[in-house]
Amino acid sequence: MNSKRTALVFGVLVLTAFAIPLAAAPGTTPWFDLENCSMCKNMTAEEGLMEAMEWENHLTKDGMMSITVVAAGYEEAYERSMKHMKATGEKLMAGEEMYLCGFCQSYGGLHMSGANFEHIKTKTGTVELVTSHDPAVVAKIHAHGQTTIDEYNKMVAAGSHEGHEHSEHPEHPKN
Repeated sequence: MNSKRTALVFGVLVLTAFAIPLAAAPGTTPWFDLENCSMCKNMTAEEGLMEAMEWENHLTKDGMMSITVVAAGYEEAYERSMKHMKATGEKLMAGEEMYLCGFCQSYGGLHMSGANFEHIKTKTGTVELVTSHDPAVVAKIHAHGQTTIDEYNKMVAAGSHEGHEHSEHPEHPKN
């Protein structure tokens, strides 16, 4: 796996379809907050999972695509985190207020805007397509996607995220 694309995986956040922005106003919270976000911390709770994942995001003509690859041996941890994220989403839908990072607030906003989400499970992870035929919604998806790409690249360039060094996992040697 490519060490420059390791560790932070949010393509798995397809289950945040329920993640209605209930936290502070957009822009007042960090884009990624793996330690405190009620949705994201479900992934960091699984020991080694973040370091055993790769994540790519790409803008497309009508939205964006996220690709998540999970290293062998971490499939069960990945599935557990997905189940916990779904349960968190259900609590949000039931009206429970929770802290969400900027990414999760924006992602929930895409759902509320009517974006289409397609989640494809692969042998090694997931592919997620977020699309729309409405130019206004495509603009929102592109803004979300570009911010995600930019913020993720900053985190990778720094070599760590919220205490998780990218070199901690043997499949992700630091270059």
